[in-house]
Amino acid sequence: MATKLKNNKLLVTIISCLVLVGLSVGMYMTYPNIEAYVEKNKDNYLESYSFYEQMRYQMYLTYVEALENENSDSLNIVEKLYDVPTKDFESIYKDLLNQYYDRYGYDEEYDDVEQNVSFSILNGVTVETSTSLNAASENNSQVEQSMKFSQLSHEQQLAAIKDLLVEFMPSDIDELRYEYNLENLYYFAVDQTNNQTYSYSGYSGPQLSELSLLLNNSTEDTLAQLKEDYQYFVVLDYDAEGDLTVSNLYGVNFTSRYSTSGDLSTINAEKEVSIRLDSGSLGYNQVVAFAPIKNMTFVYGVPAQLLYHDDIYRDDYVMTFYKIQEMSFFYDGIALVALALFALIIPLKSISNVKFIKRIFKWPIESLLLTASIPFAFFIELLPSIIYSTIENRLVTGIPKQAQVIFTVTFNLVVWFAVFTWMFILFLYIKSLFKQGWKVTFTERCWTYRGCRFLIRKLRKFLKVDLKEKNTKKLFFLVGIQWILISVFCLGWFFGIIGGFIYSIVLYVFLLKYLMKTEKDYAHLFKVTEQLAEGNLDVEIDEDLGIFNAFKEEVMHIQGGFKKAVEAEVRSQRMKTDLIANVSHDLKTPLTSIITYTDLLKDEDLDKEKRAQYLETLDQKAQRLKVLIEDLFEMSKASSGNITMNLQEVELTSLMKQTLLELEDKIEEANLMIRSNFPEHKVLLMLDSERTFRVFDNLILNMTKYAMSGTRAYIDIVDLEQSVQIIFRNMSADEINVDVDELTERFVRGDQARHTEGSGLGLAIAKSFVELQGGTLDIHIDGDLFKVILTFNK
Repeated sequence: MATKLKNNKLLVTIISCLVLVGLSVGMYMTYPNIEAYVEKNKDNYLESYSFYEQMRYQMYLTYVEALENENSDSLNIVEKLYDVPTKDFESIYKDLLNQYYDRYGYDEEYDDVEQNVSFSILNGVTVETSTSLNAASENNSQVEQSMKFSQLSHEQQLAAIKDLLVEFMPSDIDELRYEYNLENLYYFAVDQTNNQTYSYSGYSGPQLSELSLLLNNSTEDTLAQLKEDYQYFVVLDYDAEGDLTVSNLYGVNFTSRYSTSGDLSTINAEKEVSIRLDSGSLGYNQVVAFAPIKNMTFVYGVPAQLLYHDDIYRDDYVMTFYKIQEMSFFYDGIALVALALFALIIPLKSISNVKFIKRIFKWPIESLLLTASIPFAFFIELLPSIIYSTIENRLVTGIPKQAQVIFTVTFNLVVWFAVFTWMFILFLYIKSLFKQGWKVTFTERCWTYRGCRFLIRKLRKFLKVDLKEKNTKKLFFLVGIQWILISVFCLGWFFGIIGGFIYSIVLYVFLLKYLMKTEKDYAHLFKVTEQLAEGNLDVEIDEDLGIFNAFKEEVMHIQGGFKKAVEAEVRSQRMKTDLIANVSHDLKTPLTSIITYTDLLKDEDLDKEKRAQYLETLDQKAQRLKVLIEDLFEMSKASSGNITMNLQEVELTSLMKQTLLELEDKIEEANLMIRSNFPEHKVLLMLDSERTFRVFDNLILNMTKYAMSGTRAYIDIVDLEQSVQIIFRNMSADEINVDVDELTERFVRGDQARHTEGSGLGLAIAKSFVELQGGTLDIHIDGDLFKVILTFNK
């Protein structure tokens, strides 16, 4: 049996290797098809507008060199290089100045072209002192510094613009020189005015003299040699008027998407080249564009083998790479489908006996997610690059051709074999996961799941917290664990999102279970408190309430306190009832006597002795009633309670910030934007901190209730010389039609009613607390603006 299994394992391994080798060879055999597809479908970079823009940069750079050789005067070069305008000088002059100061770091903007000419400073030389500007003055009159640009003559304005262009010219030439790297663009140029020649220097390609032969009557042999050495060449001839003639064009036909003609059968290649070379200004911003090139002949060529990694090589590589990538994806997909089908039909039991495969099957599922990204990155970037280098014979250089071929074939087969082997193992791994079941996969081969289970067990113990104790360390530990897990998931690239999603589900289930237990404990605790509130002081709590155990103990203490308080209240009520009954009786008795004796004294026939006796009794009863009323008044004052202020040094800014922080939720719920203006230094006053906090709390709550939603409310603390003012301002949501005095009086009456009941809310209690601390509370209304000003003396 063991021999049979061993033979099966060997057979399956051999078959698997043959399949992988076959797929690798098959992919290598597709290279000619990929190359043919690229040649057929790739856009010709030599037909693109970007290529001819690069050529125009190089042409103007050569043209500038020719102009500099002809003229030593910069002004003469400017007149030939730039297309100097003939009108609208003021706007052009303004634009030139703005661009000049943008380039050289000045901040001023010259929107007003009526400025003095002397303001236009160029490297320390003012425009009005330039030779050309004064030379353009009529009757040799010099330009005054106070003159404005609009006061200059037409010739003087034109001269001023030319002076600016002289300053611009070096930076414009630098733009031509450094915008593109065109080492693969060979050229030969002739200045028709003096037959001076200019050519590409520093290349190591075909002989430059071959390009110069295109200027003469080229023979067929010459053209054949040029077509062998160059993939593109063209002759560009600019006459004295700047008109372009294109001839001897090779390497483009403009049958691609770059053609400007809708009918491909009528395309004129020379015309297409002319259109591209005459298509507007250069790529960078120019206020005054370059004039057309004149009296110059250029011969350009791009060698068949690009020797330098310049812009031409880069753009050609990008176009080729995209097409290779496009076609290789097609063949990659076919190969991967075939590989997946092979992995599906191969006996998993036999292949899993291979030690290497067996070890991989023991890897956690996270390793699949992390390593699966490697071959996909190969398919997207590395393999198309290898195909490109192979097709272009650039995979390895500097060795004999036969050795180069052997290395290229071997390297490609090894790379494809490695990639397909890894994908084959991944397919087998996924197959094994399905075979053993996802439950076993997660419980035994998922580190995330096992780690979560471990954390859950620890957290169950860890979360049994006593809220009476300090739990900062536990909170820090929990946050640290979350940070570690999130960091691990971030390392997994796209697949880290999947790991994070799985972790989120597990965490949700755990938190949901924990939350339900907490809600159940809370509901039980809440039910007990409700029963206590309803008067059932004999309710018992025997269950384990988890994190609420500390509250359970406190509730039991409160329960005992309530029992004592109820008993005390019952005795107090009985005493009050007796007191009221006694007081009523004591009040009624003398009052009845007073009424009775008053009626008796109304009898006119009553003798003096009786009248004196009745008056004495009436006086005694009245004095008794007076004493009872005074006693009742003193009792009422005592029952209302005397407020004692605990004055201490209070920092108002900190107290206000604390109040805002505690009311942050209510402020957000009211959709208010609080704008505060507090002094940077400390504002210290002798106040009762608790009751001052109550004042701030009431006033801010008043804002949240009555201010217009979505508006700003302002709180200012103003530290004056003799006092400190706290100002609250907000826009009322409803129109305020109540007089300030009535509003204050109404709250005072309300406060009196609530204060005896102990509610203590509203503007009235705020005013009462402020005044008890020696301050004042003033209310001002201006339309819908509601303002409260608190003033405390220092």
